[in-house]
This record gives sequence, C-alpha cells and structure tokens, in this order.
Amino acid sequence: PPAVLMAAAIYCLELFIAFLQAYIFTFLSAIFIGQVMHPEH
Repeated sequence: PPAVLMAAAIYCLELFIAFLQAYIFTFLSAIFIGQVMHPEH
C-alpha cells in the first residue's frame, strides 16, 4: 500500500536527519575544541 511506502520514506528521512545532526554536532565540536586547544589562532 502507498501508506506503507510513505511511512518507510519518512522513517528513512528522519534517520538521515538524525545522522546528519550527529555529524554536524561532532564537526562543530571538533572545531570548537581545536580553537580552544590553540588560542593563538
């Protein structure tokens, strides 16, 4: 049924967004830590 496909698509999209948010959070944290570790820059 189309409803099942829609639910699966939404679930995959939410999963992708969750991974994307985790990646961005890790990336920004790494930049912040790098700046703190090297205050001369």
